Amino acid sequence: MTFISKWYDLFNRLVTALSNNNDDILPDNYMIKEIKCEITFAPEINIMRKIYFLLVIAIISKTVVAQKVYIRPPEDTTKAKELSEVVVTGQYKPQSAKNSVYQVRSITKERISKQGATNLQDVLKNELNVRFSQDLSTGGSAISMLGLKGQNVKILIDGLPMVGRQGTSNEIDINQVDINSIERIEIVEGPMSVVYGADALAGVINIITKKSTAAKFSVTARLHEETIGNEYGIKQGIHNQYAGFTLRHKNWETGGSFGRNLFSGWQDTATGRELVWHRKDQLLANGFIGYTKGKLSIRYRIDGLDEIITNPGNYQPYADAYSGDTLAYDQEYLSQRVMQQLQASYFANSKLNFQAQASYSNYSRQVFSTTVNKENGDIRLDPGTGRQAQVDFSGFTFRGTAYYKLSDIVSFQPGVDINLESGEGERLELGNNTVNDYAFFITSEITPSKKINIRPGIRIISNTVYDAPPLIPSINTKIVLTKDMDLRLSYASGFRSPSLRELYFNFFDANHQIVGNPALKAETSNSFTGSVNWKPVSKEATSFAVTLSGFYNDVKNLIDFAPSASDPNIYIYLNIAEYKTRGVNLTGNLRNKNWNVALGSSFTGFYNDYADADKTLPEFQWSAEANANLGYSFPKIGLDMNLFYKFTGKRMSYVLSGTEVLPSRLKGYHLADLTLNKKLGKHFILNTGVRNLFDVDRVSSTVVVSGVHTSNGVRNIGCGRSYFAGLAFNWEKK
Repeated sequence: MTFISKWYDLFNRLVTALSNNNDDILPDNYMIKEIKCEITFAPEINIMRKIYFLLVIAIISKTVVAQKVYIRPPEDTTKAKELSEVVVTGQYKPQSAKNSVYQVRSITKERISKQGATNLQDVLKNELNVRFSQDLSTGGSAISMLGLKGQNVKILIDGLPMVGRQGTSNEIDINQVDINSIERIEIVEGPMSVVYGADALAGVINIITKKSTAAKFSVTARLHEETIGNEYGIKQGIHNQYAGFTLRHKNWETGGSFGRNLFSGWQDTATGRELVWHRKDQLLANGFIGYTKGKLSIRYRIDGLDEIITNPGNYQPYADAYSGDTLAYDQEYLSQRVMQQLQASYFANSKLNFQAQASYSNYSRQVFSTTVNKENGDIRLDPGTGRQAQVDFSGFTFRGTAYYKLSDIVSFQPGVDINLESGEGERLELGNNTVNDYAFFITSEITPSKKINIRPGIRIISNTVYDAPPLIPSINTKIVLTKDMDLRLSYASGFRSPSLRELYFNFFDANHQIVGNPALKAETSNSFTGSVNWKPVSKEATSFAVTLSGFYNDVKNLIDFAPSASDPNIYIYLNIAEYKTRGVNLTGNLRNKNWNVALGSSFTGFYNDYADADKTLPEFQWSAEANANLGYSFPKIGLDMNLFYKFTGKRMSYVLSGTEVLPSRLKGYHLADLTLNKKLGKHFILNTGVRNLFDVDRVSSTVVVSGVHTSNGVRNIGCGRSYFAGLAFNWEKK
């Protein structure tokens, strides 16, 4: 290493320490009063998104991420990030993943780009312990993690919760998130309820959005074309466009973007006007403005979504009884969301700082039903019962925290968390239904030595509607076993609040009789997680790491449907069940010059609730997973190749057939994407590849009757093998 490179490396560490306020990088006796230099720092912040059609407004400052505001040096290279990965989710301040008491998985924007992803599911489907189920009738995609449903997974944007069609944080459709606005994704498995409140029982997925770079002005754009199975054309396939900009001047920064995602639907085996997968047309936009001066940093962001999902029907084989016309019945699902976020941070000194975050979201979803006349094409509103319905949700979140370093051994973070939620609509009880949640939490970080980090915490909750657990405890510990090996152990109590739909649902039609239950209690859990991380090699050219981890979840007061005691034809939400999951994971990562190899496997046990009544049945049904991400780069020609693979093993369960409990099996399946990325000059990147290499569309589900497997339906997985090509543009003025 030359003298200049040594000096640059020392300077880089110094800048990182200052910008991150990182006590781990510089010795305690190393005092720096002031540095003046001609370097522009790129901000990184924690924000939440909101859009309204073309709304592009801006952001205010340099640095709030997840829970914090901070300043970072100009963006590192990919290799630098791999050597010192910085995480923010659940942290007191941004710090290396190695030093975090939580086991945090990060997905970078480079990986998202290499996958050619068009939505968030394209990225997360390769992750262990993450599974999806498709709702083809509504066009949504439900996530599960650690064997627990998506209502137990907290989806955050820059540390603040999203609002979806079930209310705040409940069963969020992750494909309504703009993939082009993501800087990186951080995943923390296991209950995070002390820090993030309700619905973080299975874990947290924190989507961190892009900020302005060190450049004075930058412009980005992207075009993406993709087949849907073997269907492609002007009115078929996937057609996505995106453009964005950032601008920096002195203490100010601003930026915004606009995009359109069109999924034209997949007909496959359907006939006539019908589609197996419905057409989805999204408009997404965002804007931000930020201001930083001295110790104060403020940022505002707005994100918007306008989505139309179209479900066309075939013409009926018989004429309408009233009009005598031959009609087709169409439905559209119209979703609009506007999310606004304001974040601020003030650093009083090296021992004391304050952060405040606030967000306000509006979300509406309308079922819009029409009839189409076969003879003349006349379109009219469908007058049938329940054929026109709308629900509106609004959510306000305020989160304020303080960080105080009492000594080199003990620090504290107290905070308040206020969540106000309301909803109204045809399928909710009459009037404006509200749920207000107030909480105080405090965590402490205790480091009696450099090898031990202990973080206990409690959360005290008060809710205006449901019976919330009065106190939630947690304790996380990180122990350095050797210079290459770390041990993390944690216990946490988690909870999931009933959604507004579960509390106030009121839906009756020819096929449904469902009512909510305002007397519901929160689901609660006791969870243990542990991991051993071994990283014997960590060099600039080569690194190797192995992680062995496990989890144990016991959930009580599970909310589910049950027949009403007063009328067995009516189903009501009740706290009726317990649920458990267990699991173990093994992952390994190897990087050597131009190679990147990541391999993993997991084994998850899903609870069989019929085992309580019949002790001859197994308590858990186990399912395996395996994944692999393989990459090779050719630096001289600016080309890299990547393979993303995931195997989801068969899933055994038990179902009730009449009075008999029968075993059921959902077949396993393989998913893989192969991509190529080629630099074209200074400003363009060509991205092309094959998605779903094994051409998976559905997997069968069977029930074992007298030793023979009989069909019990299918699970929709994908649209078969598809081919894509995209072009990305990036230009900066320094």
